[in-house]
Amino acid sequence: MVCCCNITNAHKVTGLTADGVLTVTNSTNVANLDPFFLLLTINPNTVITSAPVDYTITVNGTAVSLLNRYGLPISTDRLRTRRWYEGRYIVPTTGTPYVILLDTPCNIAYALSSAAVVKTGG
Repeated sequence: MVCCCNITNAHKVTGLTADGVLTVTNSTNVANLDPFFLLLTINPNTVITSAPVDYTITVNGTAVSLLNRYGLPISTDRLRTRRWYEGRYIVPTTGTPYVILLDTPCNIAYALSSAAVVKTGG
């Protein structure tokens, strides 16, 4: 169960562009390894009418990638609206910071869950 009681770590989406850039509340003064609770309040299908694109999110004035627990980019067809996602803001010693969400479906699991499976046997 995700607890989003600490409002300083709750980030609600207030804007979304066709390029997959998320604008969130409380996006400044986020420190390395801070908990990051994300709530998608905008349906991406109403903004992005082309093929899915990878999300980016502006944190501390820098556009950073939104990744799943395996370090893979999260595309706009992976997150549901009105659901809290739990993660962390990571600042590596070298490279660009990123937000990693720990409770998102990975691409393979998502593909398997939505694929039609036909059983044979007898």
